[in-house]
Amino acid sequence: MATQALVSQYVQDVKELDSYLTGSPITITGSSLSLAQIAAIALYPPSSGSSNPVKIQLTDDQHVKAKVSASRAVIESKVAAGISVYGVSTGFGGSADTRTDDPIALGAALLQHQHAGVILPTYAPSSSTAIPTLSTLDSNAFPSPAPLSDPFTSTTMPPPWTRAALLVRANSLMRGHSGIRWELVQKMAELLTKGVTPVVPLRGSVSASGDLSSLSYIAGTLIGNPAIRAWVPLPSPSSAISSTSSTPLSTETSSPDSSPDLSPFSANTPLPPSSDTLHLPTDTLKVDQYGSYALLPAPQALQIAGITPLPLSSKEHLGILNGTAFSAAVGALVVRGARGVSVLGAVLTAMSVEAMLGAKGSFDPFVSEARPHIGQIHSAHLMHTLLAGSSFASEHEVEVKIDDDDGVLRQDRYSLRTAPQWLGPQFEDLANAAQVVTTEVNSTTDNPLIEPPSASNNQTGQVHHAGNFQALAVTNAMDHVRLSLAHIGKLMFVQLTEILNPAMNRGLFPNLAGGEVGLDFGFKGVDIAAASYVGELNVLGGMNVGVGNVSAEMHNQSVNSLALISARYTLNTLDVTTLLAASHLLVICQALDLRALNAELREALPGLLRSSLLNTFPSLTDITTSTSLVAAIIPALTETLDRTTTLETNVRMYKVASACVVPLVTALSTSPVQGAELGALPVFISSVAAGLVNKLTELRCAYLGVQPFAVRGASPSDEKTEVAWRGPAPASKYLAPRTRALYEFVRVTLGVRMHGAGNLRGDVFGMRDGLEGADGTIGNGVSVICEAIRDGRVGRVVVGMLEGIEGL
Repeated sequence: MATQALVSQYVQDVKELDSYLTGSPITITGSSLSLAQIAAIALYPPSSGSSNPVKIQLTDDQHVKAKVSASRAVIESKVAAGISVYGVSTGFGGSADTRTDDPIALGAALLQHQHAGVILPTYAPSSSTAIPTLSTLDSNAFPSPAPLSDPFTSTTMPPPWTRAALLVRANSLMRGHSGIRWELVQKMAELLTKGVTPVVPLRGSVSASGDLSSLSYIAGTLIGNPAIRAWVPLPSPSSAISSTSSTPLSTETSSPDSSPDLSPFSANTPLPPSSDTLHLPTDTLKVDQYGSYALLPAPQALQIAGITPLPLSSKEHLGILNGTAFSAAVGALVVRGARGVSVLGAVLTAMSVEAMLGAKGSFDPFVSEARPHIGQIHSAHLMHTLLAGSSFASEHEVEVKIDDDDGVLRQDRYSLRTAPQWLGPQFEDLANAAQVVTTEVNSTTDNPLIEPPSASNNQTGQVHHAGNFQALAVTNAMDHVRLSLAHIGKLMFVQLTEILNPAMNRGLFPNLAGGEVGLDFGFKGVDIAAASYVGELNVLGGMNVGVGNVSAEMHNQSVNSLALISARYTLNTLDVTTLLAASHLLVICQALDLRALNAELREALPGLLRSSLLNTFPSLTDITTSTSLVAAIIPALTETLDRTTTLETNVRMYKVASACVVPLVTALSTSPVQGAELGALPVFISSVAAGLVNKLTELRCAYLGVQPFAVRGASPSDEKTEVAWRGPAPASKYLAPRTRALYEFVRVTLGVRMHGAGNLRGDVFGMRDGLEGADGTIGNGVSVICEAIRDGRVGRVVVGMLEGIEGL
């Protein structure tokens, strides 16, 4: 059922996210968390000086609250009765044979040993606890080397991951199986609402028993541990703290113990942030690139946000830590993005068919009904519908006689013709992965699980020791998503390279050059870059993280899922696939422009040939005869046009015109032309060649927005010639109405123009002196599209393209 709804679920997901961004609140219930809700809360945090773009609220369902209270009552009764409960009176994991009657101290010890992650650069909350380093022992001994990667971002999780995990964990805890208080869920929701985001080490979780270490940093922030840092929206414009001398906040160095107002062991009313009450050490103040967030020790971050630290009670430390929240959260963000890329892959395939003059008949319903895999059926139906109304895509290959078919590729190559069979399995696997992750984020993944009192347990409640923290379901899903992305990327790469290759692209210039091919190598660099992307995808896609686990923690965690690691690598794969998709889309747009240019050139051929015939052969006065001669010449002319795209224009067009000789002489044998007139054939060839050169130059100028007099090597006569620009989207009239939307989004909305104007003018930076280099790089065009894919703008265009398509 999930597979049948893949595309429609994607459409619903995009629309659902937009509803939250325009004011619809998200209600957290413990059982209905969606991928769109996770994305909304994770990716759109509150910022300083503005209201929260996403409204978050906890359910007011009293049944949900009652389950949480009943679960908590079980823990409290067991503690009061002195009953031994794992994680409440025992040690953890392989140390569960130890005992204590102090559950609060036990919880603190849990957080202490799990705060083992590495975060660089090193940080100590006060000078008295600073870790000695070589530089502190002898600051003049050696210079500090530059890091090979950014120390902070290469060792910490991006804030959206942590916000997503915080949401998923809160959603799980409110299911009433964890023995925690409702106040804890409220406090976690408050962190989300007010934008306080703990800094969490990137590595260190084996995702069984859950993401212990990662989640411990959320717990440390909740209690206001000064050794834990968090991002917090600034209460004033970032310009106010651009330097320590200009900050309105006091910059005195203070000990983490010097402020009794914020204690992790007692509840206090937070003080309003001000220069009189808030002390920010100069060596700990870090401002994000947007100047809206500061990175501070947890107590100060909570104080700025107006949040009171929450002392945790028995079982709550373990309740926060022992779950799959980070694995599931990152997995949710990844699978949502991957689902969008899969649909985009089908859209780009349809546009590639147009760019390559392919046949939509490959996607005919009859084909998929003969092999009824649901993913194949839906991907084929999607692409077939997208191509409706295209001037470039044929319904089916035209049937011709054997004699007329010599040397012609009878069918499209595999990258187009077998796309439904290639994308279909990815649709199925991604739909299944989305279902797995959705189930996971709405599950209880603790140990132990607390069953509220019921008749089955004599109304005393039951503590279940089990393994819902084992996140292999997420690992398997991520491993499959990674493989699917690699497959989708491979298809994009092959389509891209065939479009660029003049031996395969049915008459387009090599590398899709917009200018003269000898001085415009167009998208050759993109071709090479795409090869590097797909090479990386080959490595990532072939990686099976789940089988690589090793025993951990006294051999207690003898098998562990490594789900977060798999999700991280899958996110890398999504990033690379997005680069490839952006490259592919830009190449397709260039190919469509050149295809439209070629179409106009071919439309001009009959008139150009007829004019040259009548001017060269005076005895050709019969329009019918000249028309029949043109019809005889055009096949050889167009075939040669397609085969000579690698030649310089003048050489190419003379070769093309010369190809007319044999069919022309044959046709003239039955015409009124006298034998003596055949001596004028060289004149005819030169006339046709000159006409083709002029027409191609005119079209290039019209498509690229260059006047003929500005063309490199233009003659003085071109000063009098003007050409009207076709506008930013000259191929629009030839495209299917649905695919036209994405093409025009790139060309018009994003402003990524057809490439080649600088080459045609000869003013590419470095070609000659005195150039300012105003044109952006080709890579910048890819970057603009990549950003639009990542921020959802392309997704919204795609959703609009899919409106009204039934059966998906």
